[in-house]
Amino acid sequence: MERTSVYLVDNELAKYYLSILRDRNTKPKTFREYVKKLGFILGYEASRFFKWKSVFIETPLSKTSGVKPCKPLLIVGILGASIPMIQGIWEALPWAGLGLVAARRIESEDDVKVEIYYERLPEDLSPYTILVGDPMLATGKTLVSVIELLREREGQDIVVLAIIASKYGIEYVTSRVGSIPIVAVAIDPFLNDKFFIVPGLGDAGDRGLDHDYAG
Repeated sequence: MERTSVYLVDNELAKYYLSILRDRNTKPKTFREYVKKLGFILGYEASRFFKWKSVFIETPLSKTSGVKPCKPLLIVGILGASIPMIQGIWEALPWAGLGLVAARRIESEDDVKVEIYYERLPEDLSPYTILVGDPMLATGKTLVSVIELLREREGQDIVVLAIIASKYGIEYVTSRVGSIPIVAVAIDPFLNDKFFIVPGLGDAGDRGLDHDYAG
């Protein structure tokens, strides 16, 4: 089986944004804003995996050459922590379509299982380049379940975007789905006994919520 290719974003601005997210004192509104900013950067970096074709265009003064994507693009967000990240990816790649998948983690003392309970996706995914966005690639089990669903619908050209990935999660994805490009800002070494990434940034979905909002 081929190894999954991992592309780390080598950009000091992205590392600075991640530092803000890791800080336990970052407030929910700021947290969401910087998840969105990193989504934009990840969308930009993902474009290196697209297939492009040459075209001729007319400027107001002359003709010149340009490029356009060979295939339509579909962003697939894994609800709900991915919402601000997907907004950022979509701003970087505004011609893309949007699909959604919702999955729940079923935790036991020594394992995590995943159940997909909602999806909104085209029935035939074969025409698309697909970007799967999930801020935290922890155990990899949610991601594998989503990729298996995409492949059931003939989706083959798939790129994964994550803010932080764990070494364990990358190895698990590799063992289950083979060669899938993963674009990440950081790779962290451990999972704790609750299957959260360490050092990570905590629960990305929970940290983006304004718990004290009473509007």
